[in-house]
Amino acid sequence: MTKMLPPTFGPVSSVFGSDDTGDRLNSGITAGYPILRIKGKVWSITRGGNEPFVLMRPDGDGPRNSIDVVLLSSSKYVSKLWYENGYEEGNTNPPDCFAPNGIVPDASSTKKQHATCAGCPQNTWGSAISASGKKAKACRDSKRVAVSPLGDIRNEAFGGPMLLRVPAASLSDVGNYGIAMKARGYDYWTVGTKMSFDSAEAYPKLVLEPIRPLTDDEAVAVLELRESPAIAAILAEGTDVMQEAPVEPAIKLPPSFPQPAAVTPQVTAPPPSKPTLVTPVMGGNGFGGPEPAAPPSKTSPKAVKKVQAAAPPPAPTPPKPPVQEEAAMAAAGSFEDTLDAQIEDLLPGA
Repeated sequence: MTKMLPPTFGPVSSVFGSDDTGDRLNSGITAGYPILRIKGKVWSITRGGNEPFVLMRPDGDGPRNSIDVVLLSSSKYVSKLWYENGYEEGNTNPPDCFAPNGIVPDASSTKKQHATCAGCPQNTWGSAISASGKKAKACRDSKRVAVSPLGDIRNEAFGGPMLLRVPAASLSDVGNYGIAMKARGYDYWTVGTKMSFDSAEAYPKLVLEPIRPLTDDEAVAVLELRESPAIAAILAEGTDVMQEAPVEPAIKLPPSFPQPAAVTPQVTAPPPSKPTLVTPVMGGNGFGGPEPAAPPSKTSPKAVKKVQAAAPPPAPTPPKPPVQEEAAMAAAGSFEDTLDAQIEDLLPGA
């Protein structure tokens, strides 16, 4: 923490003159980069020791399920992280041993487990047991990706590009997304991407979808960031390693997604004919617009009200003489019994 100078501090001595040496106390020191974190199925951003900033829906009705981003750049390697006492989801503490290049532990690792990742016992199957009782690795795989919100590519609101550690369960999905987009003439950093969570899985497995190609102004910002020291620090890459090319998956582009004019797509299917480019509505912080609310359960009180509202009004019943009305009420039971019967008809099996 830096304190302000007191009013009586006084001026700099004239003996020092003007500084033209370039000697700065902050040389080589950076304030760190923001981190886009996943805990459960909640997106948040942290920087330094600050509390996580949870990305909320524009209407304030809970955390966002999806965010619109630009995948700026990615490491060529699968990183490895090891925690002596095991990893807890959302943990912001540094790992005890880690290897950004997946080859050898980083020099700053406090408890190196082996000279190389390939020979490390923590990197073998069975070195840990998952919560479901299955064999796993004590050393966790992940991939470092630099990202920015689509609505604010320079991400001035949070201090520049962010680090996203893609978890092991989503590595193949993210890799296949990049391959499929490349096969259709798009590098992954030339488009906006919607990232959400697979609703069929209990754990936060990522789902990636293309939104639209970037505009010329957005492209200029992306190219500048891809060459910046900030992204080099985020990726923290070391020596090169050979990578095995995965099989190209299938991916469906939205109807409004035009093919690039300068690149011939490498697929047999013809490109869409003169599609109309639709620009998504941006919400707060540049991460996207409103999300559709989850449909209410058919057995919830809201569903009952919707069914009642959607039902046609009953036909008017001619008035009965007092004696006939009393007899009908006695035969049908009390008002409460009648209401219970109506609800049971609306909610079968209740």
